Amino acid sequence: MPSKHQLLPLFFLAFNLHSYSQNKPADTVKTNVLNEVIINNISKIDISNSRKISRKELLKNQSATLGETLSHIPGIQNSYFGPNSGAVVIRSLSGNRVRVLNNGMALNDLSGISPNLNLISDMDNLLGIDIHINDGNVLFGGRAIGGAVNLKDNTIPKQKAPKSISGFVRAEGSTNLGYKQSFDLNGNIGNKWVWHAGGMNRWNDDIKIPGNTKAPIAYDPKIDHLTADMAQVNVEKETVRNLTLYPYISQFVLEKMKDPQWDLSEADLYTFEERSFVDGAYVENPKNSLYIAGQPEGTPFSTTIVKSITDYAPVKKGTMPNSHANSHAVNLGTGYVSEKFNIGVGFRRSYGFYGIPGFALRTLPGHTHTHDDGYTHEVEGESVYLPINTKSESNSFLMESEYRPQNGGITAIRLNYMFQYAQDSEFIADYLANKFAASRQVVRVEVDQQSLKFLKGLSGADVSVANIDVKGEQRYLPDNKSREYGIFTLQQLAFKFLKLNIGYRHDLVQRRAMLTEGYKPSRGLAGGKLSDRDFHLNQFTSGAQINISTYTYWRGSYSHSERAPDVNELYAGNNHFAIILEENGDDRLNKETAKTIELEAGFNYNGLKLSVTHYRTMLDNYLYLAHTGMSRSGGFLVKEWRQSDTELNGWESEMAFNHKFSENLNMQLGSYFDLVKNVNVSGDDMRNWGEGDYMPNMPTSRFGFSAGIGFKKFEFNAAFDRYLEQRYLGKILTQNRLCLLIRCFLLGWAII
Repeated sequence: MPSKHQLLPLFFLAFNLHSYSQNKPADTVKTNVLNEVIINNISKIDISNSRKISRKELLKNQSATLGETLSHIPGIQNSYFGPNSGAVVIRSLSGNRVRVLNNGMALNDLSGISPNLNLISDMDNLLGIDIHINDGNVLFGGRAIGGAVNLKDNTIPKQKAPKSISGFVRAEGSTNLGYKQSFDLNGNIGNKWVWHAGGMNRWNDDIKIPGNTKAPIAYDPKIDHLTADMAQVNVEKETVRNLTLYPYISQFVLEKMKDPQWDLSEADLYTFEERSFVDGAYVENPKNSLYIAGQPEGTPFSTTIVKSITDYAPVKKGTMPNSHANSHAVNLGTGYVSEKFNIGVGFRRSYGFYGIPGFALRTLPGHTHTHDDGYTHEVEGESVYLPINTKSESNSFLMESEYRPQNGGITAIRLNYMFQYAQDSEFIADYLANKFAASRQVVRVEVDQQSLKFLKGLSGADVSVANIDVKGEQRYLPDNKSREYGIFTLQQLAFKFLKLNIGYRHDLVQRRAMLTEGYKPSRGLAGGKLSDRDFHLNQFTSGAQINISTYTYWRGSYSHSERAPDVNELYAGNNHFAIILEENGDDRLNKETAKTIELEAGFNYNGLKLSVTHYRTMLDNYLYLAHTGMSRSGGFLVKEWRQSDTELNGWESEMAFNHKFSENLNMQLGSYFDLVKNVNVSGDDMRNWGEGDYMPNMPTSRFGFSAGIGFKKFEFNAAFDRYLEQRYLGKILTQNRLCLLIRCFLLGWAII
């Protein structure tokens, strides 16, 4: 979660080492920045609201996580689950509602199942990123109900390299955020074959921060028990009754206090009753000598005295606990490139081991102890709080091809395939709690229509098959399988001043869970039946853009999206250590539906761009992890997946100015603002009690400014972001201020 305001000065000079087969001096800009190529023709259809991030922008803005890298774009924020895990949040929607893809094919992104499972990516290997805000549902299915992020990489090169061998080697270091090395090499083999090799390595120790790692509310004597559980603190307190309010002492308690069958204590002595019923008769109660008559109305009957507040596990001021990270990535590929046909294969591997700034309770293994007299007995292990760690490994085998016949009404046909095997593990210190072994196969075919005078389009189909096997002593998911089949078409009519878009997609989604040894079904509303579920989903989008003049335009769109509940929403059960909750799914949940209206006005003249966007989304059967008001041992709040209607609306604005003063001097200025509200419109009594008028954990309204100057081969950039005080808070956030607790660590100033 962002702080109330945050100053991020980004001052840097980048120096790159380059290797070439020739001794001729090289232009670093031309060789360091690969040309961005069109992976597919999605970009040729200007659908609704999509954003393209170039390779050059990524080189300037890349961070430790994908969410943080893109967090300075209006409408997009970082989920922030510690400095090493951050997923993309689009207009308050994240996790299973934002699809992450690689060249149009779905990746094994498990951040929707557990937000600590970060997607490890090699930013230096990316040619660019396409961000689809409210327009990815037709192209990519229901999991893009909130949006989609398409990573376009260079693992399989799709054009000839500028030289027989070219590329860069880079080394970076930071006093706080660690060290990184990377390389990216590209070359040609003969006239038709090209190759690519790249990789990166990054690590950091525990991160230094100013002040405490927990917000002051964690040590406030007024802290309630739910907040104390989330903040992972022990509160030792004593409740003292105000005995001066009670006029009498119970004669019954006086006579029966020593009788064990009544289990009475001195706390039961004081009463407002004049008489007691003792042994079949009423008797007068003696007067309380401490009683003071005439006290003001509302005088409390008891006072709670907090004696101490201590952390479950020791934390050190100035150091974010368990914030270490180590990751690496390797990508290799080769391709055949000709005028009408491209085909290539590639391999991509990523690895990450990093800490989560939180702790979980674990009972250590016991041991057998033998005394001198030969008597042997078993000693139980100690229960201690240990840090939570995460390890992610992924291996992908890729095939991409494109045929461009240029006749028969077809411009291009693409057939892509990916097999991915990934293992994501959650540890309590070094003890394995959960392990997800996921295998995924994705096939996608796209066909570009031959552009007519007014019409162009894109149609296709995709299939995704995923199997997840779960192991570990603290499993919260059963073994499961998912099958997703989709077919889609997207068409555009373009006239001189008007563009009209329309698209439709149909999906079949199947979820299956298998009850295997080691998994205990959910104790939630569904009772853990693990029923098979099939969902038929329909996606629809339409839009129009009118160019009012050469410099101004108006755009409007409407979309209908449907999403099937994911495996954790249907089948989860038991303690989920990474989010410090007991998570319970419900296999009776229905599909989620979003209906969005969006309006935008824009201006573009001589390097100056201005835009203002307003949107409104009605979410039927919105899926959310609801509070039950209960907690169990170890500080685990009990939550259940439920559904209820929600309204989402907001505003976004952006200004950008780019001016080239000369061949060697360039200046960029930018600013943005966004506001989002996620409103409870269900009228559901349980939801009103648990969440209130707004959903918790919403992104904070914010604005920002940026400036950059480029002079020859040097660049200077600065950015300022301010997060406003949250006005629209869920009930749990308002009462317990969850966003200020241990999972909300910041890399800068925490001003609350």
